[in-house]
Amino acid sequence: MNAKTVKQRSLKACTLVAVGLVVLSGYTAEPQKGSVFHEMRPIQTDSVSLDDVSGYFRFPNRVACIRFFNKDGQFVAQQTWDGRVYPLQRTGSLTFQSRDEAYKIAFIEGANGKIDKAKILDRLMLEKVSYNPTQYVSLTVDQLTPLLGRYRLQKDSNMEINVTRQGNKLALEQLWDNKTMVFDAFSPTDFLNAELSFPLTFIVSNGTVKELICFESDRWERIEHE
Repeated sequence: MNAKTVKQRSLKACTLVAVGLVVLSGYTAEPQKGSVFHEMRPIQTDSVSLDDVSGYFRFPNRVACIRFFNKDGQFVAQQTWDGRVYPLQRTGSLTFQSRDEAYKIAFIEGANGKIDKAKILDRLMLEKVSYNPTQYVSLTVDQLTPLLGRYRLQKDSNMEINVTRQGNKLALEQLWDNKTMVFDAFSPTDFLNAELSFPLTFIVSNGTVKELICFESDRWERIEHE
């Protein structure tokens, strides 16, 4: 990957959310034979409560999310980008479908025994997140400092970015053109530049930040830190 390619990715970041925005409206619900839900571990129906499958689930673009929750006695799915609500009906211990459109949802149990993913429309895998993607949080200097430093693109050792702090926000500087973008925090490891719909996700291992995911799904290895 060269500098031009990465620059183009930074300019295209605002289009990442499009996958999440159009996929539901562009899908035609038709009855289908068979199922792709075989990936799930078998769990007894009465062992899975609605609380187990409630929460925010993030699209692969790491920007758009769907919230599953109980609203006025009805379990629903709500799109965070426009507030649209889909009433759901249960079809199995971990499977649901939207009442009107028959959109399919399958919740999936992770290795820790908790629900950590959801497959929608038989094809899109969503990841459960622990933060509220509709509300920014204010982080302290102590929370931001472990994220700061220089990161190098794993695919191309010539490409580097520098992460610094601006008040209670993060700033990412592209070292190939000195362009800087500022990010608000959803959690101590998840950030967003709302203008470009550009997410940052820091990967922590054994209490230390090792990698940064940005520019779609590119992984950047931390090489220097404060």
